[in-house]
Amino acid sequence: MIVTLEKHNDVGVILIDDGNKNVINHQVLDELEPAFAEAERDTKAIVISGRPGSFCAGYDISVMTGDDPGAASELGLRGGKFAHQLYSSKNPLLAVSTGHAFTIGAIWLACCDIRIGEKGNYKYCMSEVKLGVPFGAWPLQPLKARLSPAHQIEALLHSKPYPPEEAVAAGYIDQLTEPGAGLAVAIDKAKVLARLPQSAYAKSKLQLREEALSVMAADLGL
Repeated sequence: MIVTLEKHNDVGVILIDDGNKNVINHQVLDELEPAFAEAERDTKAIVISGRPGSFCAGYDISVMTGDDPGAASELGLRGGKFAHQLYSSKNPLLAVSTGHAFTIGAIWLACCDIRIGEKGNYKYCMSEVKLGVPFGAWPLQPLKARLSPAHQIEALLHSKPYPPEEAVAAGYIDQLTEPGAGLAVAIDKAKVLARLPQSAYAKSKLQLREEALSVMAADLGL
């Protein structure tokens, strides 16, 4: 198992751990999608965490740079659809960035309501332009909403990598904890958010993101 779901009363905790760098491929998504759906159904707040050293190292490079462009497109689209699912979730959604967060990992962070990082020798980076990949419309919606306007040129067009302390100012994450402490902090915050009126939270969040979600849905073919 790469993805596990733990339930702490009203809080669902989704842990992603492939034993290495947490690269995203179809196997991970096969486990992640149903785990998230179950957490949405059975809990009132959700925490998503990576493994020590890596929240998510991005898409599986062997697929994205392989000989089959159709396979790369399919994986990229599936990761985008899950981003839309995160961004449109009616539940309070928290992320614990336990290490590196590249490309799709950084986008998924941007789709969460609260993002907690841990101190360490880690990087946050949107490397698409550096890799020769232009941005489509869907990933820019959450990124523009969460990244500081003062950092968007460097972060998105110049592919600048940010260490954790700078990542807070840039808007990749909201706060930093000591190594290993992020999950406990996130669960405590999730317990508080789970007590908020669910209907009011859901309706208000979707109103805030209505335009962005519409752009994402159109670009992703949803």
